[in-house]
Amino acid sequence: MSSSISKTNGLHQASISPDASSRFDIFRQLVPIVSDRNVTYLNASFAPPSNLVTHEAITKYLSDALYKKRPKPTWQVAVEETRKLVGRYINTDPSTIAFTRDTTEGLNNFVRGLHFQPGDNVVILDSEHPNHAYAWMSLREAGLEVRQIPTIPEADKTGQVTAANAATFAPYVDDRTRAIGISSIMFHSGQWNDVADICAAYRPRGIHVVVDATQQVGFASIDVKAMGVSAAAFGMHKGLHCPTGLAVLYVNTNVITDENPTPPIVGYGAVSNVRADLLVPDDPILYHPNARRYEHLNVSLIAIAAAKAYLAFYLDTIGPREVEEHLFSLGDALRQECKRLSVGVVGPETRKEHAPHLYILDLHNPGWMEHLEERGIIVTPYRLGIRVSFGFYNNLRDVEALSRALETGLEKGLSVGKD
Repeated sequence: MSSSISKTNGLHQASISPDASSRFDIFRQLVPIVSDRNVTYLNASFAPPSNLVTHEAITKYLSDALYKKRPKPTWQVAVEETRKLVGRYINTDPSTIAFTRDTTEGLNNFVRGLHFQPGDNVVILDSEHPNHAYAWMSLREAGLEVRQIPTIPEADKTGQVTAANAATFAPYVDDRTRAIGISSIMFHSGQWNDVADICAAYRPRGIHVVVDATQQVGFASIDVKAMGVSAAAFGMHKGLHCPTGLAVLYVNTNVITDENPTPPIVGYGAVSNVRADLLVPDDPILYHPNARRYEHLNVSLIAIAAAKAYLAFYLDTIGPREVEEHLFSLGDALRQECKRLSVGVVGPETRKEHAPHLYILDLHNPGWMEHLEERGIIVTPYRLGIRVSFGFYNNLRDVEALSRALETGLEKGLSVGKD
């Protein structure tokens, strides 16, 4: 897809190639709320609107629950089919994938399974998502030192938010560092951290790299092998359009072989030497030799039904790379309009260092949220400004609607920046 800028009806408008535009306009019809002319939904990073693919899968699940005598075996088969789809998407063997309740559970399962000695340390950014940061901080009582890299003061001083790479961590890593925790895409800024660079520098030193990929999956392509991470967790309720209650924990099998981590929560699903009659003998526990040791026997089967349907649609019909390019093209259009209106966009400007879907506008006046909501613009305010986040269903008309709202807000005298 290529994009260019033209001026139509007084607005600067990005045009996407006709084939791509018409294709995504068809997909847009799967999301009923965006057909409402009074609503411009730009809040995918918080909670995307549902779509007919997910809705149909959930409706079928409920229908089977009402009318079929034994639907559960079919639902259990769907768990393994979904595991294969996830593995195909993130480029890994299905055995490296465990389903968890959410990203928090996935991260904590891995983090608490690692073996630390008092005085060991982990390094994270000071702007890391709380669900990730607190997973590490809860281990301080056991003697783990949590080192937070102070990126916020520098960003406040310079006004520049930059993506993290291996060099960012170098001053804080030493021979007692056991792990680096990082989000691949930061929820508050859109910075796309160079996880592969971080892994290449520190994994050979035996330092684990643990990634929260929730803001990447569904919005961009992802390859956990190419990244080289020890583990990655992500919820499926944002870019992958599932109900809440289902997430993925990927764990590199070599890490399990080397560390033999003990899962913090153990049930039937974690153990390989179980008996079919469900009796529990007084034998040593043998955990699964892969990520399955972190999994519970029961996962949210209704969420699995939705996940299977959406992943199949995402991988085989819409295409991860096509979605990524579509979102980047919308972001390019948004940047052009913001530049015209002298509204700053926080974070790196290059595609390598910035998420395709998530853009923070440097707007802090409380009047902006009221103004945008009055015009049906659905966004979320954060510390660095107002977050605009696209989904596959968005198009240039949405960017135009936001641009008009920004223009009228400026005409009303709403301030730009922090002043």
